[in-house]
Amino acid sequence: MTSKHDLSVLRQVFEPRSIAVVGASANPTKRGHQILRALDESGYAGAVYAVNRGGGTILGQPVYKSVEDLPEAADLAVLCTPAATTVALVRACGERGVGGAVVLAVGFGESAGEGAELEARLREAGREHGVRIVGPNTSGLLNLPLGVNLIGARGVRPGGIALVVQSGNIALDLMTRVTEQSRMGISICCGLGNEVDVGFGEVLEYLGEHDETRVVIAHIEGCRDARALLHAAARVTRRKPVVVIKSGRTALGAHAALSHTGAVAGPYDRLRAGLAQAGVVEVQRSDELLAVAQALASQPAVAPSTHSRPTGLGVAILSDGGGQSTLAVDALHEMGVALTGLAPATSSALRALLGPAAAVRTPVDVAGAADADPGAFARALEVLAADPGVGVVLLVGLFGGYAIRFSGQLAEREAEAAASMATTMKSLGKGLVVHSQYASHRSAALEALRGAHVPVIGSLDVACRAVAELQRRGVRLTRSVQWRPKREHARITASSHHIINDARAEGRYTLDEMEARALLGETGLSFPLTEVARSADEAAAAATRAARPVAIKLLSKHITHKTDAAGVVLDVTGPDEARAAFESIAANALAYARARGLPEEEWAATVSPMLAPPVAELLVGACRDPQLGPVLTIGAGGIWVEVLRDVAHRVLPVAPREVEAAIGELKVSALLAGGRGGRAVGLGAIVDAAAAVAECVMRWPDVAEVEVNPLFVYEDRAVPVDARVVLEGPGKPDRP
Repeated sequence: MTSKHDLSVLRQVFEPRSIAVVGASANPTKRGHQILRALDESGYAGAVYAVNRGGGTILGQPVYKSVEDLPEAADLAVLCTPAATTVALVRACGERGVGGAVVLAVGFGESAGEGAELEARLREAGREHGVRIVGPNTSGLLNLPLGVNLIGARGVRPGGIALVVQSGNIALDLMTRVTEQSRMGISICCGLGNEVDVGFGEVLEYLGEHDETRVVIAHIEGCRDARALLHAAARVTRRKPVVVIKSGRTALGAHAALSHTGAVAGPYDRLRAGLAQAGVVEVQRSDELLAVAQALASQPAVAPSTHSRPTGLGVAILSDGGGQSTLAVDALHEMGVALTGLAPATSSALRALLGPAAAVRTPVDVAGAADADPGAFARALEVLAADPGVGVVLLVGLFGGYAIRFSGQLAEREAEAAASMATTMKSLGKGLVVHSQYASHRSAALEALRGAHVPVIGSLDVACRAVAELQRRGVRLTRSVQWRPKREHARITASSHHIINDARAEGRYTLDEMEARALLGETGLSFPLTEVARSADEAAAAATRAARPVAIKLLSKHITHKTDAAGVVLDVTGPDEARAAFESIAANALAYARARGLPEEEWAATVSPMLAPPVAELLVGACRDPQLGPVLTIGAGGIWVEVLRDVAHRVLPVAPREVEAAIGELKVSALLAGGRGGRAVGLGAIVDAAAAVAECVMRWPDVAEVEVNPLFVYEDRAVPVDARVVLEGPGKPDRP
């Protein structure tokens, strides 16, 4: 069996020297006929073998009755036959030495029941006989530069956009829009279907090495090996952009979480965080997909100046109307993009060029100067683009429609201006994105821009998104690589801990708080001194020794959410109050356990001195995603975690810098930065706590979820107040 990640074998699938069409047909409505015709019309230069047990000829080609009868072992077979035949055909392909198979049939895992069983048999047949399988339930495979057209696509030009999709309709829509709306074309289109074998990660690795591909667009419904996808993306996005749209984003989580961390980190949230870490651009609107990909493929990325990077290039706007330019400013600001400031000399030159009515600080507004002469845009852009702080210009307004809006006599000058603008920006190595209200028209000016591979976009919001992603990619490329995910799901460095083994022996999937503290203590987390009381008298004695107000909290092997069970009493002063608090907690716990069918215990409680009010309360947790492996979650903590849902996620392992970036994404980060006159909090202690939590879930594979909530954050330290650890295992109870 060939290694799954051997790209030389995958090249045989995507760049076959010979193709067998199994299920070839003389019926023009059948895929077995359409693919034969498409291969001929697309100029495929390799050998094509038609296979059908009826024999004869189709489209002038001899038909072989079986795969065994082929005159050579084809590099690739495309199976245009019903699902029930595919397992035997894959075996036959393997025995004949065929390297890969594209399985078009439906009726596999997507149909459940017997289909799922058939899919498992198909996967096993491919593995046993060394055949790489694309599909099943796939739209097919397309390599236009080589004429490999197993989709039946017509009228699609070759170019630099690769498509990796799980929907034939989306592939068709994208190919149509590429053909109609841009001068770019398609390099490769791969319909992965059910991903029974060949998956997103491998295809992305291949496309990263594919010279004709300049940008990758991926549509993801589900992903069998998301970590392999992220592993590939982290490598490929350093060389070429990858743009993803994910469907099924609102699906409910796959499991009932025993910790807040699991509850607020749904499958899509975790995948989204991992994609961002790997440098993937994710869009959520289908109309943004092609526009963003085209901009990233054709225009240089820009990285603005920052405190740590004093030199950089930013975004400027050039428009012919204040209303739309203001909307663009708002949209970019909401996307996290600030406009660059112009040098005084640039503003002075623009004033001399455009007159007193123009706005000459970005956004620059030509204020009617182009109405009689669209060349004013080209002259203004030349001045603006020469500014040392400008890296990309967003042109906003009517350009491309002046000859339509005002006079046909302006058409020639408008086209000349378009060519001049494209030349100017290319010579300076700077980016240009054009929003035009006339983008749906094929004016000479807009065709000149498109011919120079300048994105022309009809939606102002989409144009702003394209510019924002150019800047974000620029920022990412200036950073050193922060994350190289390992292929395995976890970094297992230790066998099960004795605390975990003891819990297992008792049939438990949750550790009590003191057990959780002990486990986290071994990964570097330091908790405040705490006493365990197993009676009201012991609680009173502990409170007396503390000699200050204490917090008394339920300690249980089965009840993980103490607040839900009325198991927390704060600001307890003196032995009498402590005794009463313990008795109340024990009574509440008993009632809670009986109401939920939980085992009754000899109730205990922790007694610890009250802490000073913190600057903020955080949650730091980690859970083990079945696809991504360990994922870190950090956010606003306390009892309202699931209501506020102010959290950020990172796929582990993660660098300290990425943890700091995650903290910066939180709304509560304003408090940490010294909001409302407070003093700023050092992030080092928070990062250290996150590292300890991450290490816990990575070190012991038995740990499914680990959480510290709340983590009290002060100006100079971070103090864990409560801890929870949930173990892997079937039949975990729902949130006791």
